Amino acid sequence: MKRFSLVSRVGLLACVVALVVGTIVAAALLAILSLRKSEQSESRAKDVTVATLGVQTLAIEIESSLRGYVISNNHSPRYLTTLHQARGQLPGALSRLDRLVGDDPIQLRRAHDAAGQLQSYLRDYVDNVILIAKISPPDARGAASSDEDKRRTSAIRGTLRSILQTENLRSVRRAVHTRAVSRTAVIIGVVGLAGSAVLVLLFGAWVASGVAAPLRRVAAAATEVTRGDFSVRLDEGGAGEVGTLVSAFNSMARSLEVGRRELLLQNERLRESEQHKRELISMVSHELRTPLSAVLGFTSLLLERDFPPEEQQRYLEIVDTQARRLASLAGDFLDVQLLEGGGFELERAPFDLIELAREQTRLFFSHTELHELVLDLPDEPLIIDGDRDRLAQVVGNLLSNAIKYSPEGGVVRVHVGTQDGRAVFSVSDSGLGIPPEDRDRVFDKFFRGAAKETTVGGTGLGLAVAREIVTTHGGSIAVDSSVGHGSTFTFELPLTLTPAATVSA
Repeated sequence: MKRFSLVSRVGLLACVVALVVGTIVAAALLAILSLRKSEQSESRAKDVTVATLGVQTLAIEIESSLRGYVISNNHSPRYLTTLHQARGQLPGALSRLDRLVGDDPIQLRRAHDAAGQLQSYLRDYVDNVILIAKISPPDARGAASSDEDKRRTSAIRGTLRSILQTENLRSVRRAVHTRAVSRTAVIIGVVGLAGSAVLVLLFGAWVASGVAAPLRRVAAAATEVTRGDFSVRLDEGGAGEVGTLVSAFNSMARSLEVGRRELLLQNERLRESEQHKRELISMVSHELRTPLSAVLGFTSLLLERDFPPEEQQRYLEIVDTQARRLASLAGDFLDVQLLEGGGFELERAPFDLIELAREQTRLFFSHTELHELVLDLPDEPLIIDGDRDRLAQVVGNLLSNAIKYSPEGGVVRVHVGTQDGRAVFSVSDSGLGIPPEDRDRVFDKFFRGAAKETTVGGTGLGLAVAREIVTTHGGSIAVDSSVGHGSTFTFELPLTLTPAATVSA
C-alpha cells in the first residue's frame, strides 16, 4: 500500500465506494424497473382479463338470449333485442382484445380463434336456430339443437379460458420474479452499505495516522519561515503527496532563500540604475549644451557682423548640422515615449527597399568625403510592405552609427538582398567593434557600452528604437562584431506579394 500515492489511495477508495454505491443503485434500479415492468404487465394482464371476460359475458348473453327466445312460447321480442345488442357490442369487444394482445403471438392467435368461433356460432347456429324457431319451435328446442349449442359454446369458453389461464400464470410468475429481485437488491444494499462504512472508517484511521502528523510538522516549519528563518528544512519522506508536500516545502524554503539573495542583488542593480540615470542626465545635458552653444554662437556672429558669402555659408552649415543634431536628439526622446507606451503605429504601404537604401546613402554621404561607401544592391526593385518613414529611420540610424564609429578613410558597406523569402539589409563598418559582453545589450535603451568612454556622442536610444520598428514590422535585427575590426548590423523583413508596378502607381 505504501507504493500508492495519497491521490491514488483516495481515488482507489472512491472507486471502491463508487462501485459499491453503484451496485446498490443498480440493484435498486433493477428492482424498481422490475416492479414497474411487473406493474405494467399486471395492468396489461388485468386489461386482457377484463377484455376476455367482456367477450365471454357477451357470448353468454347471446347464448342466454337465444335460449330464452327458443323456449318461450310466444317468442318474446325482448330476447331478440338483447341478443342483437350483445351481438352489436361483440365486434368492439373482440377488437379491444386483439389490440391488448397484439404483441403476444400466442394470445393473439387464441383471440383470433375465439373471434372465428363466435362468428361461426352466430352465422351457422344462432341465425339458423332463430329461423327454425319461427317455423318449427319443437325442432329449435330439440336435443340436437341443444347439443350443437353446448358443443359450440364449450369451444368458445375453452378458448377464452385458455387466454385467462395464461394471463393468470404469467402474473404469478412475474410476482415470484419480482419478489426474488427485490430480496436480492435488499441484500446487496445492506452488504454494500456495511462495506462502505468499513472502508470509510479505515480511510479515516489512515488519514489520522499518516497525514495529520506530517501536516502538523509542515505547519510548524511554515511558522518558522514566516518569522524569517529561511534555513529551516524538514526530513523528507512520507507516502505519496505527503512526501511531495515536504519536498515542495523544502524547495519553497530554498527558493525563498535564493529569492532573498536575488532581491539583494536587484537592490544593487537598482543602485547601479540610479547611477546610470545620473550619468544619463549628465550626458543629455552635455549633448544638448554643445549643439545649442554652437547654434547660439554662430547665429550671434551672423547677426552682429558681416562675413563674406563663403564664410556665411560655412557658418550656416555648422548651424544646420548642430540643429539637425538637436532635432535627432529630440526625435530619439520622443521615440522613447513611444517605446514605453507600447510600440509604434505603422502606416504600411508597398515601397522599394532598394530606392530607400540609395536615398539614405545619398543623404548621409553627400556631405562627407571622410568615408568610403560600398553599395551592394540588386538591379531589380525589392518591394516590401511597411512604413517607409520608420524604416528610413532605421536605415539612417545604422548608417549614422557606421560613420560615427569608423575612422577617417574607413569603408562602410551597404548590402540589400533576399534570403529564405525575406528582405535582408545590412550595414558594415570598419570601426571599433563591440565587445562580446556588450553585444546582447546594444539594443537596450540608453546603453552605450564602451562608446561612452570615447568622444563619440549619442544617447544610446537609436538601436533600441530601430529594434522596435523592425520587430513591429514582423522582422528581426542582429549584430555581428569583432573588436578592432568593425561591426555588421543586419535586419530582415517579410517580403510583400505586391508587384513592383504597385509602387510606380
